[in-house]
Amino acid sequence: MQVSNFNVKKYAPIGIIILVVIWCVFSSIRQIGTGQIGVVTRFGKVTGRELGAGLHITLPFGIERITRYDVKVQKQTEEASAASKDLQDVGATLALNYHIEPNRISEIHRNIGVLYGPKLIDPALQEVFKATSAKFSAQELVTSRAEVKVDVTKLLKDRLEKYGIVVDDVSLVDFKFSPSFAKAIEEKQVAQQNAERSKFSLESAQIDAQAQQVQAQTLSPLFLQKQAIEKWDGKLPAYLGQDTVFNIPLK
Repeated sequence: MQVSNFNVKKYAPIGIIILVVIWCVFSSIRQIGTGQIGVVTRFGKVTGRELGAGLHITLPFGIERITRYDVKVQKQTEEASAASKDLQDVGATLALNYHIEPNRISEIHRNIGVLYGPKLIDPALQEVFKATSAKFSAQELVTSRAEVKVDVTKLLKDRLEKYGIVVDDVSLVDFKFSPSFAKAIEEKQVAQQNAERSKFSLESAQIDAQAQQVQAQTLSPLFLQKQAIEKWDGKLPAYLGQDTVFNIPLK
């Protein structure tokens, strides 16, 4: 029994050291996923070291920490509201596709942090939509959507890309107007359709009238008499009226 106790006391420190070493090794290993970049900070200060996808060794015990950033294309949607040039209330859903510049990750972490979405992207979408809507009337926002998209994209690029956020595409998914304006637009469309239908009917009537006039001028009595003679087979009809055959005097 005494020998067993002696052995435990002798090898216990070695076992503890081995466990500590194993714990240090495992706590030093960091894994970065595909499409991510890890920013290494030491005691909270950015070191400038960035880790790509795979396994990496860092200092243990929290001396060095890793903050992961996704550099793949990401999507963010935002419900925005504004006033048009003609002071109509308008709302829209903006869908932004973007990615972070991989070579500016440390700069983004130092100046903005992981909350770059709420800090930069959300307010930028709101402000850009307000600025763009003020340049168009409510009707133009619908009929000139491609031009609206170009303006929104340009303004977003000017606002975000200087911070290392690259704008890939912007979509204006839906426009919403006040009920009174939406009703007015609907009534205008119906009126335009009715006007087009009336115009088509008028043009058709005019064409028919012209055709009838040409036909009346063409089918003169002499012309009809000539066609009848050309088609006559030489046989007299069973009944003769007013001493004529096809308006040809018999006497």
